[in-house]
Amino acid sequence: MLSWVLGNRNKKKKKSGKKRPSYDDAKRLAKSGNIAERRELAAHEDLEPELLYFLAEDKDTGVRVEIAKNEGTPLQADKLLAKDPETEVRSELAYKIGRLIPTLTNEENTRLTEMAMEVLEILANDELPDVRAIISNEIKSLSNVPKKIVKQLAEDVETLVSAPILEYSPLLNEQELVQILASGVQGGALLAVARRHGISDLVSEAIVDTEDQHGVTQLLKNQAAKISEKTMEVIGMTAKNIPQMHRPLVERSNLSTNTIKRIATFVSAALVERLIQRHGLDEDITHDLRQSVRERILRGDPSAVDADDELPEDRARKLFESDDLNEQTLLKALDAHDITLIPPALSLLGDIELETVKRILMGDSGKAVTGLVWKAGLSMEIAELVQLQVANVPAKSVIPLPADGEYPLSPDDMEWYLAYFLE
Repeated sequence: MLSWVLGNRNKKKKKSGKKRPSYDDAKRLAKSGNIAERRELAAHEDLEPELLYFLAEDKDTGVRVEIAKNEGTPLQADKLLAKDPETEVRSELAYKIGRLIPTLTNEENTRLTEMAMEVLEILANDELPDVRAIISNEIKSLSNVPKKIVKQLAEDVETLVSAPILEYSPLLNEQELVQILASGVQGGALLAVARRHGISDLVSEAIVDTEDQHGVTQLLKNQAAKISEKTMEVIGMTAKNIPQMHRPLVERSNLSTNTIKRIATFVSAALVERLIQRHGLDEDITHDLRQSVRERILRGDPSAVDADDELPEDRARKLFESDDLNEQTLLKALDAHDITLIPPALSLLGDIELETVKRILMGDSGKAVTGLVWKAGLSMEIAELVQLQVANVPAKSVIPLPADGEYPLSPDDMEWYLAYFLE
């Protein structure tokens, strides 16, 4: 494999489209051919190494670009091209050297490997971020590159350079990642670390310590990241006023019961239901979580509704105006634990102020809630479900659904219980 250093790499050559000229003709074209002829000549991978080297110093940029792309170009010429004044030449060389490095093995000639790494290092120090970024992307997943080059690229001030290494390089260990985070890394570089597969508890803690909302959100989305219970509790305490964190937080696996209970105090009703489904909670905890979200809905807490969702009042109004706010619609909502729709629906159907409806639902009176549902023109089946699922009426005060399905209270009695709240 010493031929790699000298040129004409020991691989199957790509066809350049035309038969290569003889050595004498090639030598003449390299020295005195026109630009088109020299560019065509420079594309031949099986050209003699000395001619490829000669063309690496051609005054025409296009010729040097062809030499930079050429897989047969000797590494001595690549080293020369790595300092070429034209960005296009160095960029093409960066792509090529990136393809070469993964092919190097422990059995390769030592000098060949050394020269390839010398070219790599020159390009990794290029003055232009775009060239450094090419190198970063090409070597981001490799383990056979010098550690110092990887660290240098990881600490680059340009995100397009540092991010690929920070996200993928197997050569960065836990301590190095923590040090990089502690140095004040932010923006896309921080997000790259947060996306990194399988990061440890310690790295996750360092990300949370940055107090960067986007970084922590990305960390939560990274299901392969290990996050300790202690760190998750910290996130749970700070995420309340950061809606973008709510869904990723709910979707995390292995949340502690304490963290789940904390989350349920500030995420939307829909996400509370997702918490219950995702984590297989027992009946007592499920009851407590639903009770907590009911109280928030009835207090008018806006966080109980997803920010992207239509407001329950607007949703109920549209259904009401289209004559679709009926028994079946509310049964479906209750079955899906979509309890945010119930208060405004009862308000519209019963022609009662929404705040009054909420007071009734929070009053622990099964008879008043039954009267409210009756006033809305709905069945006793709905009345029982609203008592249990929305108002959370104490068991001893619940008015159960009779066998005949009819209201067990007289209209006068229900009007009387409602009057207490309507006055």
